[in-house]
Amino acid sequence: MKVLVIGYGAIGRRHVKNLLENTNLEIIIYTKRDDLASLKRKNVKIYRSLKKCLSEKPDIGFITNETAYHVPIAIKLAKAGLDLFIEKPLSDSMKGIPTLMQIVKQKKLVTQMGYHLRFHPCIIKIRKLLKQKKIGKIISIQAENGSHLPDWHQYEDYRKGYAGKKKLGGGIILTQIHDIDYLFWFFGNPKSVFSIMGKFSNLDISVEDYSASIIEFKNKITVELHLDF
Repeated sequence: MKVLVIGYGAIGRRHVKNLLENTNLEIIIYTKRDDLASLKRKNVKIYRSLKKCLSEKPDIGFITNETAYHVPIAIKLAKAGLDLFIEKPLSDSMKGIPTLMQIVKQKKLVTQMGYHLRFHPCIIKIRKLLKQKKIGKIISIQAENGSHLPDWHQYEDYRKGYAGKKKLGGGIILTQIHDIDYLFWFFGNPKSVFSIMGKFSNLDISVEDYSASIIEFKNKITVELHLDF
């Protein structure tokens, strides 16, 4: 099987590392980066042209580039008939999503989002207990995810990463969307949402770094969600 990896940032590197452990895979990388000499020695094919990547006839595409470019790339890969693994979040807008969904449906492509917390043993256990109604009546939940953006990737300047740039689809809400996803997985779609968000730190970024939300789900379940970096 041939796997095409789009982008070679922090998460792209992680996926490539995991894929290299499977010796039955041929790996192709589409990136503009130059620091990939070690991968070339491992017989990984690296191209700066998406057309050349697709000429290798890959079977599946791992989309790990900046959020703002997920959907345009996904549409191109879907049109070429590739199954898709798309890193979270899907996009920073709804533009192109209906088109992508239509192509995926027409071609019957296998498509998965990278919400890895759904596979965490603790999250799976909590959901199981909720489904079995072993916790009792749920009235309210407090969920919090706090971190410090400059500490994320200490090998690079945080100001150059996508998470701090609005035009690339960054910001605390989209970047840390895992918490929103598992809450929806637990309780379904919300009935109403009230949020306060903005840039409150002195970080040199162009996105919101703080969000406080009250989310109402069915059966009067209320979630207080705090996100910051």
